[in-house]
Amino acid sequence: MDGVLVDSISSWRHVHTHFSTNNDHAVDAYVRGKITDHEFIRHDVSQWKKDQKYIFKKELQTIFSSVTLMNGAKKCIHDLKNYDVQFGIVSAGIDVLADKVAEMLEIPLVYANELETDSDGRLTGEGVVNVPLMQKDVVVEQIADHLYLKQGQIAAVGNSCFDIPLLRSVGFGMAFHPDDECIEKEADAVIYKKDLSKVSEILEPFLKKK
Repeated sequence: MDGVLVDSISSWRHVHTHFSTNNDHAVDAYVRGKITDHEFIRHDVSQWKKDQKYIFKKELQTIFSSVTLMNGAKKCIHDLKNYDVQFGIVSAGIDVLADKVAEMLEIPLVYANELETDSDGRLTGEGVVNVPLMQKDVVVEQIADHLYLKQGQIAAVGNSCFDIPLLRSVGFGMAFHPDDECIEKEADAVIYKKDLSKVSEILEPFLKKK
């Protein structure tokens, strides 16, 4: 989702920008294996407070209102719906944005990380890790089992080194406007132009009409 379906590099970073906070230290610690996915979420959310109190989860909807769909996203999904294709979002980003994007693009399957709330709807600081940042392949395997698909029947799109396990777990992997050269080496196709409709152009020759 982040950097692919939406024109924002990270849903986590977007919230930090809103609060004028920073998660570079946590990202670095996570990449080096010093903290877990749960600890990463806990560290990030701990900074999102007003008057020393955690914010309400619904406030994130307002914060994400400035995030726009990637150029060509609607056309890509619209064009692919002419074929026998099923869609899903697999993101280590925040579920509030993932759900919003899924609704806008009519994508039925959504896997993203949840932020826990108390009975009043205020963030608790804890989260539910549905998509480990470095293990998106595990989620794809779950989707494949759910939809009775084989690896070769699945295509995926990513934009960073964190998406390498994702691309390796599918039959056809695409690097979209890649952040790093590492993912380019793993991709079956690379799209340098910031236009997601190029994804449907690449896939259409391999697909069957409904």
